[in-house]
Amino acid sequence: MESFEFKPPSDIEISEAQQKLGFTFPNDYIDFIKSGYDLGNAPMEALEINNAQSHLDIYSAIADAKKFYELPDELLPICEDNSDYYCLNKSGQVVFWSHNGLTDEMWQNTKEWHIQMIAEALE
Repeated sequence: MESFEFKPPSDIEISEAQQKLGFTFPNDYIDFIKSGYDLGNAPMEALEINNAQSHLDIYSAIADAKKFYELPDELLPICEDNSDYYCLNKSGQVVFWSHNGLTDEMWQNTKEWHIQMIAEALE
């Protein structure tokens, strides 16, 4: 079995991803991706901007979500959960978007969302 060593995205890769995605990443999201996208024991994996295995590639996930589920342009998926997505909105909040539409679940930033995802996995 091939082992995979995480390589954090460089500032250049982050800048290129922001340009490619048309989305300015909040600082707490940049900290999250540079730290290794770690969600502890949560039963999901964050989408990655570099070195991603195919099922974690943010670009493929966005294309699929827009094609099959009509994901709104103003949302940036950061984590997939069974064809539903945790997304950044333009204000830097994390919202839960179901393939049935936006829900009322929201966190003020990536850091709050990250803490809750890890806490829920420990329950």
